[in-house]
Amino acid sequence: MRFLKYILAALVGLGAWSGVAAAQCPKPDGLDGGPCCAPASLQVPTFPNFNQPALEICWRDCNVNSVLPYTARWKFLNFGVGTPGGGVVGPCGEDLVALELRAPGNVLHWSGTLRLQYARTWMETGPGGFPTQVWRFLVNGDLRAVAGIPIPCPVPACAPAFGNVVRFTGYIDQALNCAIVPTTYQRAWMLTHVCDFVDHAAGFPRAGAFHPDRSYSFVGPAAGFVPGPLQPLEGTPGSFLEDIRRRDLTVTPPACVFEERMSFNLAQLNQYCLCGLPGTQQFLLGNLAITGGCGSTVTTPGGPFLPGFLSMGIGSWTIPGTFPGVEAVRWNAGNYNYFDGCTGALRSEVFYGVTTIGGFPAMQILTSGIPPAILPPTFIDQSNSLPPPNGAATIMNVPYVSDHFLNLNH
Repeated sequence: MRFLKYILAALVGLGAWSGVAAAQCPKPDGLDGGPCCAPASLQVPTFPNFNQPALEICWRDCNVNSVLPYTARWKFLNFGVGTPGGGVVGPCGEDLVALELRAPGNVLHWSGTLRLQYARTWMETGPGGFPTQVWRFLVNGDLRAVAGIPIPCPVPACAPAFGNVVRFTGYIDQALNCAIVPTTYQRAWMLTHVCDFVDHAAGFPRAGAFHPDRSYSFVGPAAGFVPGPLQPLEGTPGSFLEDIRRRDLTVTPPACVFEERMSFNLAQLNQYCLCGLPGTQQFLLGNLAITGGCGSTVTTPGGPFLPGFLSMGIGSWTIPGTFPGVEAVRWNAGNYNYFDGCTGALRSEVFYGVTTIGGFPAMQILTSGIPPAILPPTFIDQSNSLPPPNGAATIMNVPYVSDHFLNLNH
């Protein structure tokens, strides 16, 4: 019944597209409709810097331990230059962003440079039936805590061991209202550093025992966001909608490759507390299987790095009329055997990403002439974790680049 209502709202929203100037949106990203394994030319707009009220959530034993207010200042950088610019100017949708998180009174608590990697785009029907295009980027990188900020909240106990640097992973959605001129963007985002089992995994840099019962999240916008470990879950049934995709890191600069249509199944195995005392079931463990149309496959072996698909409930936005709408967010990760149908390589890889559930009704944006499809409300996006700039072996605990992307809906 929930999905039926979602379909009806999306169909109503189609009518609003006809009145939108073509120069504004929708704008396909150019990654769909091509032959298997062929290079593609990504098309995405530039994005302006912005400030936004945000929250930090300190988790303990899979429950909210504390919530702190911040102002997040995002400054997009010209890739490889390191000066404020604005926009995705790097290879195949990669960009760098400088992020500052300031406590009330403009007191700096956190700062660092994060890597954004393009995931996908879609259309939403916003309040009043107005069309909105959303571009999603997966985010990872180090944030440095100002010395002297209290431990274990807001700063994790691992920070002093690594020069006050902490690795975070997550996402950012940039939403453009197609009906408003001049260009107006809204954003929603999340960054998380998980307990030792994930973010200080043995055998990788920054391994150790620091905060086995604690995790840390930043989210924005703060307005209407209610932190909570128990959120809607991912799971069956799967669907054929969206894709998996590779990025070729063997060439300079890295090149985009056309999307590979797929079918998938995500079976729920267990709900439990991964980080601390048994009780609150903040985490979901699942088994993910993907079959791609170009011969790629994803299977879940149950190790050796992570036990399978993992997701962690973070909270929900609750204001119906403001982007992203009424939407739950979960941090996620996974360990899969990924067979690349284009290269013939089989690798055991660790992935990081995000799940969002709900929000405004959504539809695919496809190459001109192909009718759009209504997207189910659960969006699962992940990319694999490799040593920069083009490493072939999986890595955990530190910043990374990606050559495999999963974009799933159910």
